[in-house]
Amino acid sequence: MSVSKNSGTILSGKTTKIFSNFASAKIIILKLPGNISYLIRSKENEKLPDVFNEFILDSMFQMSSFIDCCEYRVNMLADNTELNVTDFGTGKNGIRKVKQIARKSSTEPRYGGVIQKIIDSFGIKTALELGTSIGIGTMFLAKANPKINLTTVEGCPETYKFAKNEFAKRKIGNVSFINDNFDHLFDSNALNGQKFDLSLIDGNHTYEATLKYFNNIVKKHCGEKSIIVIDDINWSHDMFRAWVEISSQMPNSLRINLFRMGIIFTGYNLPKDEVRAEIYKEGM
Repeated sequence: MSVSKNSGTILSGKTTKIFSNFASAKIIILKLPGNISYLIRSKENEKLPDVFNEFILDSMFQMSSFIDCCEYRVNMLADNTELNVTDFGTGKNGIRKVKQIARKSSTEPRYGGVIQKIIDSFGIKTALELGTSIGIGTMFLAKANPKINLTTVEGCPETYKFAKNEFAKRKIGNVSFINDNFDHLFDSNALNGQKFDLSLIDGNHTYEATLKYFNNIVKKHCGEKSIIVIDDINWSHDMFRAWVEISSQMPNSLRINLFRMGIIFTGYNLPKDEVRAEIYKEGM
């Protein structure tokens, strides 16, 4: 597969400075990641085809919509709107400000950029997102290609309503919002067997739930070629255990471990291997 870098934009230091104070912000977490060995083991980018190392994983090249997505994230990081959050994954419900949600759980620009370039490189036309939250990750998906048909699902009524309104204000019309619990979504066949080129799982961070959602997507909602992204695979030992299990189930697929997220490519002419990789030139 060959991809022209004309589909991306080279980011200068001046450009990235617009959002660097926010986009680069690191939150100190006291607990150890699920797989701390990733941090000390050598990365294996050389095992990947050129499209990954020359475009997808090179953060100096971004889609033209990347800055718009980062600006949306910056706006969310400054938004004092209070939402009554229902968290089906942790069970920790209560009032939270949008900026607190953005700081704690929003998609980082470097990972959002990777997903955008995957959408561009692999010609993704339909996508499913489990976990809309306040719409930051959703924005990276939707803006990667205005012709993509994105379905995003959020269990919390208030964050669902907030994100849907924000997208309506910006006149982004290629997203279908669903307010539903993920378990009910699959048990009730609410997606009507629709096939998706790309699926992203970002919610209910437990071993059992992650495996359930992954297996439902593979069995009911993947075509011959599909890409599945699992966020936060090192958020906890439980999540890393889920990633290890999922990777073992997919020996004939390319599985990329980027520490924060795991990405599985099925049906493509790509190496059948699990690769520990990193994003290059992380200037953000």
